Amino acid sequence: MGRTAIKAQEAKARARTARLKLLVERTAQDKRIEDAAAVALLAWHDRMAAQAQVEKAERAVAAALVLLGREKILVREMAALTGIGESACARLLRSPVASANGVSDSASQSPSPGEGSLVDAAG
Repeated sequence: MGRTAIKAQEAKARARTARLKLLVERTAQDKRIEDAAAVALLAWHDRMAAQAQVEKAERAVAAALVLLGREKILVREMAALTGIGESACARLLRSPVASANGVSDSASQSPSPGEGSLVDAAG
């Protein structure tokens, strides 16, 4: 019985050591997971803030392009004046915008084909 008890104690000690090693590894893994999740959350927050800034800037550009359209400036001329590509100008003119004075403009109020649409710019 003495020998069996010693073997059982040794087995329990090895199991305890293995379990502690596993616990250390799991703790390290949990920390890596938490760190990665925190980085992802912070990066996503930064992305959302940057996206909001981009959308705000695009609304301002769109409002300015609408004003140019009201002055009978063609899309191709808007592109040349602003350095913004024709396709981007056309896309921004189709998007709903709010001008700085709070008056809302939409695609229905963007320039008609004779006033600077993509159709005129392509011709």
